[in-house]
This record gives sequence, C-alpha cells and structure tokens, in this order.
Amino acid sequence: MTFDSLTFALFLAIVFPVYALLRSWPARKNVLLFASCVFYGSWNPLFLLLLAFTTVFDWWAAQRIHAAVDVRKRRMWMGASVVASLALLGYFKYAQFFANAVIEWFALAGITYKPIDLGIVLPLGISFYTFESISYIVDVYKKRIEPTKSLRDYALFMTFFPHLVAGPIMRFGDFNAQTTTPRTVTTDGVALGAYMLIGGLFLKIVGADHVFAPISDVVFAPDYKAGFVAAWAGAFSFSMQVFCDFAGYSLAALGIAKMFGFHLPPNFESPFASVGIAELWTRWHISLSNWLRDYVFNPLGHYRKGRLRGYLNVMITFTACGFWHGAAWHFVVWGAMHGAFLVGERILKDSIGDWKIWDLKPVRWCLALFTFALFSWAVVYFRAPTLAVAWDRTVVMFGFAARDAASLLWNGDAKVFVAGLVIGLAVQAWLKSRKGWEWLPAIAWPWRVALLSLMSLAIILSPGKTNAFIYFQF
Repeated sequence: MTFDSLTFALFLAIVFPVYALLRSWPARKNVLLFASCVFYGSWNPLFLLLLAFTTVFDWWAAQRIHAAVDVRKRRMWMGASVVASLALLGYFKYAQFFANAVIEWFALAGITYKPIDLGIVLPLGISFYTFESISYIVDVYKKRIEPTKSLRDYALFMTFFPHLVAGPIMRFGDFNAQTTTPRTVTTDGVALGAYMLIGGLFLKIVGADHVFAPISDVVFAPDYKAGFVAAWAGAFSFSMQVFCDFAGYSLAALGIAKMFGFHLPPNFESPFASVGIAELWTRWHISLSNWLRDYVFNPLGHYRKGRLRGYLNVMITFTACGFWHGAAWHFVVWGAMHGAFLVGERILKDSIGDWKIWDLKPVRWCLALFTFALFSWAVVYFRAPTLAVAWDRTVVMFGFAARDAASLLWNGDAKVFVAGLVIGLAVQAWLKSRKGWEWLPAIAWPWRVALLSLMSLAIILSPGKTNAFIYFQF
C-alpha cells in the first residue's frame, strides 16, 4: 500500500484511532509495531522475514559489541553485522548488474554469453533500512550510543511505517529518545500532521504525476529525437518531478509521524533556491547527505590528509551515492557529476569566493538559477533509461547536435509545465528562509483553510491514475 492509495487511507483510519485510544504506552508501541509489519508485509510477506532477520541480527550483534571488552571482538561483531547487511543489499540490488557487467566484459574480449536473468526482486525499502541498521551498529561500536535491550523498541525503529519504505533515514539515537518517552496525541499535532499529509499528497499526485511527468515521459522516451528546447524542458521537468515526488513522500511521512506524536527529521528544505551544489546537498535528501557525510566521507579522512585527498574523497562519496541510487552506469555517472560539481565549486570558492559581487541579490538569484540548471543537467543521467540516451540528451542540450529534431508542442501539458516550474521555483525561493512548517501558524487561518481546500480539491479532481513513488525502486 502507498500513501496515495485508498488502502492506506483505510489502514490509517483503523490504526490511528486504536493507537490514540490506548492509555498504555507499551500497548501503543505494540500496535505501531504490528501495524508497521502489516504495512510492509502487504507488498510481499516474504520480504518481511528478510527485514526481521536484519533487525534481530543487528540488535543481537549490538549487544555483543557493547559487552565485548577486547577491541578485536568489538570490531569482529561490528564487521559481521555490516557485512551481513551489505551482502543482502548487494545480492538483491546489484547481483543482476554485476552478472550483466561480466558478460559485457567477456564480450569485449570476443567471448559471447547469453544474458542471464537471475529473476531477483528488489525488496522494498532495503536501501533505506540497510543504511539505518549500519548507522546503529557503527554508532554502538564508536560508543556514540548504547544499544537498546528492548528488541521491540529496536524493531519499531527499523519498521516504523511512515519512514520505512523511502525515508527519511533515521538515526537510532534520535528515534529511541522518542520510544522511551510516551508520545502524546494532541489536537495541534494531528491538525498539522494531517495538513502536511495533504500537502505531501498534493506534491505527489498533482505536481509530480500530472504537472511534470507528462513532459519528462515524452522527452526521455528512448526513440524521441529531442531538440534543444525539448531536452532542457525534459531536464527541468524531471528535476521538479523528482522533487515533488520524493519531497511529497517525505512531507507525508513527517505528517503521519506527527499525528502519532513522533518527530522525523526534515528531508527537503527548498533545495532549488540554493546557491551552489554544496548548499543544495544540505537541502536535498538531507538525511542521506548527512549519512554519507558521517559514515562514508568523514571516515575517509576529510581534508586532514591534504586538499587533493579531500577532493578524491568527495568523488568517492558521491560516486557511491550514485551507485546506491541504482544498479546502472548512468546512476554512477550522475553521482560522479555531483562530486565533480562540488570539487569544482570548492576550487572556485578558494580562488574567487571573496569577491563582493557574489553578495548582490540579483547575482545570487542568477547563481541559484545556474545551480538549478546544473542539477537538471545531471538529473538527465538519473532519469534516462540508458547511458546512451542520457548522452544523446546532453549533446543536444549543449548545442552539439545538428539534426532535424522533434520539439515539444505548445499544448496544454507544456503550458501547465511552464506555469508549474515558475510557481515551484518562486515558492521555494519564498520558503528558503522559513524552516520546516514554522511559517504556517503565522498565516491567518482563512488563508490556511483556503490553501488546504485548494490542495484537497486538486487531489480529488486529478485523474485517477498515478505513478509509483520514484524512490520505491531504490
């Protein structure tokens, strides 16, 4: 079940009243744990067993790490847990990729093999809960936190249904502080949470699926011969589509958690109003960028071993980020491009970053648009079905293809896309200095009601067909 389905509406209508009416906090946690298992098991009950194995093994390994006095034993248990998690992720997500790669390498040597279909189905959310389990084990090993003795509390951390499938990526220390203290269901919390849920569904159903997807679906079709305008329109459209899709899921997750009295970390904070790729990654998929900083980049040595080593570490981190997103070369290129952008930006800042001109507001607006354009160029490699299609669109975007090319018709879809793009960027610019949803109570209640009514009406009147959340495939 997904947040935008009637099945989930029925699920929430049953689970929330039962949770809210119970007085006992342990009983409430039991309800949440059972509901989360039902939520995840509704896709494939067998994958629930896989999640259960990861949960129980990591909980047990953390106890062994904490109890061990010898450093080698602590390291052994930590390594066993991390290797087990990565092995499962590697098999389900990357086995087919490596099988195909080996066949391609043999083909280069003139040895031809028939393609192998391993028939592996990717468990939903495995990339996200694997990162959460690794962060828990590493934090216990580093003595940043103490392991919980409660298997139920750790299982609830791993399975908590609002964030289970596509994040935000939680840290156990943050979540455990909430499970050990009874949560309170309040009228304000429920009202704001429901508002955020509607806002998230609006971004997904209206923004991602019906404003931006029609353009990107056309432009990134393999047989479409894109012209210069169409190629950039497709890139801009998918940038907004993936934002509305993923930010919509994250906002809905935060809202649902808030209804139950829980706080999840924000995952998006107006990323397309950023000045520079470095700032964008502090506002885009925040929980992932923080995880990569703490568990990949910092362990590599940061800049302490020299500037060139620091640049290499950035490239390693973001290339790995691309590979985490998908088992295909075009995802690797997407990640490497962001690493190159960050390195180039750092070099420029060190060279000309003290110029006063960068502080002028019109210049910062232009830099923000340039940042969005860079992001959109890179996202071509995220969206395109193959590396060849991505390269074809890149060549066209930079004017290197002289050919008779199809162009987008100035029809209803194109007009809606342009209006959505302008409004979307303007809203993010307005929200940039307003953290979270702190701005909402400052708006007069008639305007809040009007906004909620418009979003709800747009959701109800939208065509029934919607796409799966983009990040479900990762």
